[in-house]
Amino acid sequence: MSSSQSSAKPDDRGFALLTEDHLLELGRIASGLVHEIKNPLGVIALNAELLREQAERMPEGPERERLLRRIARIAASIRELQAIITSFLQFAKPARPDPAAVDINRVLEQVIDEQAEANAAAQISVIFRPDEGIAAVPADPLQLAMVFRNILVNAREALRARPEHRRIIVATRALQGAVRVMIANNGPPLSERVAAHLFEPFVTDKEHGTGLGLAIVKRLVAMHHGVIHVASDKDSGVSFTIEFPTNLGPARARAELPSPLAPVTVGESGAAQPT
Repeated sequence: MSSSQSSAKPDDRGFALLTEDHLLELGRIASGLVHEIKNPLGVIALNAELLREQAERMPEGPERERLLRRIARIAASIRELQAIITSFLQFAKPARPDPAAVDINRVLEQVIDEQAEANAAAQISVIFRPDEGIAAVPADPLQLAMVFRNILVNAREALRARPEHRRIIVATRALQGAVRVMIANNGPPLSERVAAHLFEPFVTDKEHGTGLGLAIVKRLVAMHHGVIHVASDKDSGVSFTIEFPTNLGPARARAELPSPLAPVTVGESGAAQPT
C-alpha cells in the first residue's frame, strides 16, 4: 500500500490524525454532504421566517410570546448549523489562494475595525502596533483576513474568563525575507489538553465551539507557506506568532511612512508588548 493510501495513525486520544490525502477525500465527501444538508436547512429557515411573521400578526398575549420564543430558538439553531457547515467546508475544502501583493497592516486594520463594536461590548481594549516598514506578502487577502479574524475571535472568547482589564495586542514586524504577526491576549493560559492538540480539528473547551477555527487557521497559514506558533503562560496570557515568507518590496512607499515608526518589543513568553 502506498504512503498516500495508508491508513491514518491514531493519536494519544485514539482519534485518527488526518493526512493531506485524507483531508482531500474529506473535502470531496463534505461537498456532497453539505449540498444535501443545505437545501432542507434552507426550507426550514424559510418556514421559520414565515411562522415568525404569522406569529407577529397574532393578538398580544402569552400565547404569542411563547410562540415567538420557540421560533427564535429554531432560528438560532439554524444559524448555528449554518455556521458549522461553513466552518467545516472552510477546513475540509479551502479555496486555493488567489495571491496578490498584500499589505498585512492594512488587512489587520480592517479586521480590527470590523470587530471594534464586539470588543467594546466585551470591554476589551485592542492595541495595534504596526511596523510600517514591512514588505508586501504574496497572499490571498481574504484568506489572511480569515486567519486574523479567527484568532481575534478566539482571543475575545478566551478573555470572557478574565474579570477586568481585558487586552489584546496586535503587532507586526519586518524580518529578513518575511513578515511576522503577533496577536496576544492577557486571558487565561491554555489547558494542557487543548494546548497539546490546539490546531487539530474538533478540539475545543468551549461549550458551543466547533473546534474548527484554529484548524482552519493552521491550514490557511500552511497554504501560504507560513508557520504559526503559540505561547501560553499564566502571567502573560496567550500569544500567536505567525511568519509569512516574502520576496516582495515594501508594502508602502517610503514617502507614505509616518515618522517615527511605532516601536514594538516582544516579551520572553512571546507576547507582543507596546513600548
